[in-house]
Amino acid sequence: MNSLKTVPNYLTLIRFLLVAPICYAIIQQTWLVASIIFIVAIISDMLDGYAARTLDQTSAFGGLFDHATDAIFVCAGLACIAMDGSVTQWLPPLVILSFIQYALDSKALSGQKLVSSVIGRSNGIAYFVLLGCAVGSKTLGFDSNVFSLIILIASWILCLSTIISMFDRAIALWRSSRNAT
Repeated sequence: MNSLKTVPNYLTLIRFLLVAPICYAIIQQTWLVASIIFIVAIISDMLDGYAARTLDQTSAFGGLFDHATDAIFVCAGLACIAMDGSVTQWLPPLVILSFIQYALDSKALSGQKLVSSVIGRSNGIAYFVLLGCAVGSKTLGFDSNVFSLIILIASWILCLSTIISMFDRAIALWRSSRNAT
């Protein structure tokens, strides 16, 4: 079986194809549509990993495709949300930079499986949670000053934890290369 044509990769592809529609919905402020797209993306993210393990269709490519799609989806959504100041504009570029570092550190481009860290995995989940809270609060009309401030502060905290994660990965890579010599 061609490792590209698997059920988990098709589920990931769904999420990849939802990047432009969620951006359009956020920019147009059609919050119910954005929320529905976000929910479909979350479901595809939950199902692709489950399908990969259940159907024994895990692969280095599938892991990279899944994580890259996650990074692109949350980065694009957060960038669109940042346009109105709901989250800091610094978070989307940090998401992409941390993903690039993650892929390079793991040697994923040479076919190796991704090697996650606790901080990085937690951040990856938190990016989705932040995007969901930002879109959901606008859908439900909870975008009061207090709730908006909480989301903005959370985005700054995620910037900090992303930078910490990147330094943690860099230090771990430096130590492992030093110990290898």
